[in-house]
Amino acid sequence: MRKMIGVALLGFVIAGAFLWSHESRKLNREIVEPNLHMSVKPANLSEETKRILNIIGQNVQLFDLKVDPDQASAIRIWVEHFEHGDQKENVIDFGSSIMAHRAQEESGNVYHGQLLLSIHQNQDEQNEERRFSITSAFINQGGSSSTTADVHLPLHPGSQITWTNHEEIELTLNQPFTLSSMIENEGRTVIHSDSSVRQYDETGELPEELDRHDRVFLFRMMLQGDERS
Repeated sequence: MRKMIGVALLGFVIAGAFLWSHESRKLNREIVEPNLHMSVKPANLSEETKRILNIIGQNVQLFDLKVDPDQASAIRIWVEHFEHGDQKENVIDFGSSIMAHRAQEESGNVYHGQLLLSIHQNQDEQNEERRFSITSAFINQGGSSSTTADVHLPLHPGSQITWTNHEEIELTLNQPFTLSSMIENEGRTVIHSDSSVRQYDETGELPEELDRHDRVFLFRMMLQGDERS
């Protein structure tokens, strides 16, 4: 039964994302954007689309992606999980090829895609645990690729905060970038800043500010390709 519900939720998430994808492409024709070669930014959503996505999941995040297909050949998407500073196995880790489409010729050889992260949380009082169902998807004009995984956590999260990047950020090949994070502390207030996430992106070492939390989830991405191209 849980698998059936999970498949149904995933279908609704992808359907909602396709609606947003169509809407986003229409808005992009009307908005003059900064001339960034390859970038990622939060999606510009209408109130109607936000209402639909709020029904689909408890925490749905959507991002617009702009890529030069002559440089980037693939995208990797993963969710890192830390418990008291110790890194666990990635909750999600998958990749997808970046392939050009005919419409690309009209947009100056720029590839447009979308990234989605959805977290659905269920309380299991009987087993005294929470179940996080985390879905990640990569969507483009040719279709989508996605995956869903469950994480079982203590029943009471204590303080919880979700951070999301709110700016358009220029991307470079083979450089990880954190799109959002979820942090939990049992019994104390969560204090978090953008600088700690950016420091982790730059150094690959978890900074003290993130290391001291009881639980950290990081939604990350990276464009892959031959840097010599």
